[in-house]
Order: sequence, then C-alpha cells, then structure tokens
Amino acid sequence: MDKSQNSTEGTAPVVYNWSVPKYIRLVENTQNPTLREFEQVELDYLLNKIANPQNKTFIDVGAGYGRVLPHIAPPRTRNIIAVEISDSMFSQLQKRASQYPNVVAIKGDANNLSQLLNGFDIQYPVVLSLQNSLGTWEEDSLKAIDEMRRVAENGKGELIISLFKQEALKSRGVDMYRSLEALVGEIDWERTDFEKGIFRTKKGYLSHWRTKEEREKIREVLGGQLVALVEHPGFSILHIAYN
Repeated sequence: MDKSQNSTEGTAPVVYNWSVPKYIRLVENTQNPTLREFEQVELDYLLNKIANPQNKTFIDVGAGYGRVLPHIAPPRTRNIIAVEISDSMFSQLQKRASQYPNVVAIKGDANNLSQLLNGFDIQYPVVLSLQNSLGTWEEDSLKAIDEMRRVAENGKGELIISLFKQEALKSRGVDMYRSLEALVGEIDWERTDFEKGIFRTKKGYLSHWRTKEEREKIREVLGGQLVALVEHPGFSILHIAYN
C-alpha cells in the first residue's frame, strides 16, 4: 500500500511517517481479500516471472520497511537497492537491509532517482514500484515515472509498476480502507471522488487509483517493450523491458 500523503492537490508529496508495527499488522498481515491478493500476486510475479534474477540489480522504489526484501534478497538476485523517503520506514529498512548481503538502503526522493543511484554498481536493473506507491505522487507522478524509466532504459533493464484501478475504488477500495482506518483514518466522503479515483480520509490521507485512460498514458510514457500486463479486477501489474 502507498506510503505517503498529499495535503493539497498540485503540491509535492508530504511524507506520512507511519508506525511500522501498526503498518505491518494492518497492511502486510491484512485480512482484507483485495489487499491480501494484491500483495500475493505481486510477490508471485517477482518470484516467477523475471528471467535470470540472479544476474540483475533490483531497485525497489518506495521500499517502505523492506516488505519484499526477504523474498527477493541475494542469492535470488544479484543485488538490491532499496529507496525510501519516510524517516520511520527508512529506520526499519536499514535494519532489514543489513541482514542480507549486497542489499543497500538509500534515503531520498525517488523523483531524483537517477541522481540517488550515481556511483552504485547496477547491472541489468529491475526497477520496482509496488503496492500502488505511485498512488501518492499525484501531480508529480509523471516525473517519478520518467525517472524510473530513465534508470531502467539506460541500463537496458526492466520496470515493473503495480497500480490500483479506479474502477474498483468503490466496490473494493472502500472496504479495504475501512480495514485500515486505524492507520489512515476515516473516509472523507465529501472529498473522495470515485469517478476520478481519488480516495481521501479525514486524517488527510490520499490515494490515487488510476483510471483506464491514466494507465494507458503511463504505458505510453514508458515506451519500451511490453513483457506482461497482469489484469485483476482491483489492480494491474505492468512489466516493461528496454533492450
């Protein structure tokens, strides 16, 4: 699930410093069927659909506290660079990264991803944007997407992005966020816009579920070669390669 909030539209993302234990309890260990399936499908894809991962550098953008590290850590992959901006998440991410060889945690804004990665040993990058992390970038999302594309393209690598679908916000998203109220707050019905895929809570949390047109625009901006497009009623996973 996305890890930051926007206080107002048109501004840069405001970091939401979650309580990591609460996040793990409510998100990673969720009983909500949509969120549970989303996390499992993502992991299954990472573990089974990427060719020769042991030769590649995985770059986890918006890595949080390192949820996927135990699943993709070396020797399954060549090395991992995990990027996170939240103070609370990054503190735990560093601890988890230190448990694995060839895993590095970087604190910084992924809108400057190519600069953050200067000087690192990167071979055949696989850039990851998981759990609808792009749902909180709002106005800056195209810059973030362009940065991820640049890193993947320059290294003749791959890019994997998972997104929640606007079509499912009302039918699936409301129940999902109700299960997360202790974390994100109570839904703000007046400021939530189901047609645009904008979910807001009274606590100030915002999540953007992309419309079909927006997802197609992202695909167009990324270019490259389509490896796979996994379509689920509630979410999609886009996998692009640059050869």
